[in-house]
Amino acid sequence: MQEQPIDRAIIINTYLLQKFMNHGRDFANLLALYSFYIHHANLQKTNQPLATDDFVAKGLKWGIDRVKKTKKILKEMKVIEVVQKRQYYYIHLFFIYTKKKIAEILGEFESKGKEKIVPKEPVEEVEKPKVKSIFEQTLLKNRINEKRVESIRKSILSIKGVANYKFNHTALARWITYCERNSISYNRNNLKHWLEKLSGRTSIEQIEPIHKAIKEKWKNFYITPIEESKYHKFLGKSLMLERDCDTLIDIGKIEEKFVYQFKNIKITTAEAPADIFQRCGYDKRDSKDAPMVSNIRDKLVGLIGRFG
Repeated sequence: MQEQPIDRAIIINTYLLQKFMNHGRDFANLLALYSFYIHHANLQKTNQPLATDDFVAKGLKWGIDRVKKTKKILKEMKVIEVVQKRQYYYIHLFFIYTKKKIAEILGEFESKGKEKIVPKEPVEEVEKPKVKSIFEQTLLKNRINEKRVESIRKSILSIKGVANYKFNHTALARWITYCERNSISYNRNNLKHWLEKLSGRTSIEQIEPIHKAIKEKWKNFYITPIEESKYHKFLGKSLMLERDCDTLIDIGKIEEKFVYQFKNIKITTAEAPADIFQRCGYDKRDSKDAPMVSNIRDKLVGLIGRFG
């Protein structure tokens, strides 16, 4: 009896198989659903097949709840991803072999010299640990559940144009921590509103109102309008000290000292913005000349706490 060629083989490497086995009683369901997805990926000739929950339920003769539960585990394991295109939901498969790779594994692929390639063990695809942002790290340090942190992160990333918002991540994380601990409910619209208020403002203007709102136990924080701000007008200006401090981009505060972040240098000093910029500041945008170093050298003693 002649064997039929395997042209649509379902390949699951040992790494994935072990991950499925670690889920105990769900092992068989994970294996069945993942195999179903691979089968239809082969049929549709894509690693992102269209396979709705209803379609899967009919194909495997499962209840819809069983499909959703098993699919959720696969998503949490980073084995699949659900991608929406218009009204349809597609299943993106991260671990799927090309036709050439399948042939190599089965020992059926021959090189141009007709020399048979020795079957190789599939290389395990180790998931690289994702580097946590300052925002995520701050939430985790404040004992916010990791799954909750991931949910918050996804909500923020889903906001349209979020990449255009420039804000202090530590300030936002402090506010989110307060809301989480005090059961203050919020949604994506609230997150967008908070980002809009924080965006483009100095760190000191972001942290101070949040600190006050937390102290007063408010459900929202209120930032001083830009036209009334004591700090916003200094952004973009420069200082001439022992060296040129080019273009101020942020002002923060640590204890009783101000932290001035320029494009080329960071300065920590107890001197307030109004004082230091009145004596040593200039604005490149207005093409003003910087103060001469020789005229201000005597004023520098004790001014700068640290250069970084």
